Amino acid sequence: MPYQRIVCFKFTAEATPEQVQAHMDDFAALRDAVPGITEYRAGPVMPEGVEPKYDSLHYLVFAREEDIQRYFNHRAHQQFIQRNRPIWEDVLVLNAPIE
Repeated sequence: MPYQRIVCFKFTAEATPEQVQAHMDDFAALRDAVPGITEYRAGPVMPEGVEPKYDSLHYLVFAREEDIQRYFNHRAHQQFIQRNRPIWEDVLVLNAPIE
């Protein structure tokens, strides 16, 4: 059964557009660096009448539940966290099977 992972980020008020773009590029690079990611999409969160709580959304698909844990522990993912954490105000992570 495939699994989906949604990761939303709220950037700090001090985050520059260049830092946000580096974050987006860095996350996108994970699809090639981490085995088990079968699909990846991302983009800015669009307002729907009110200010959104998060600024960006990353959507990943994994073939198996174990691949999510392998992704989380992967060195490239841990390096992504260390490089980008300073510009994050909040992070939301949701995992669910795709039915």
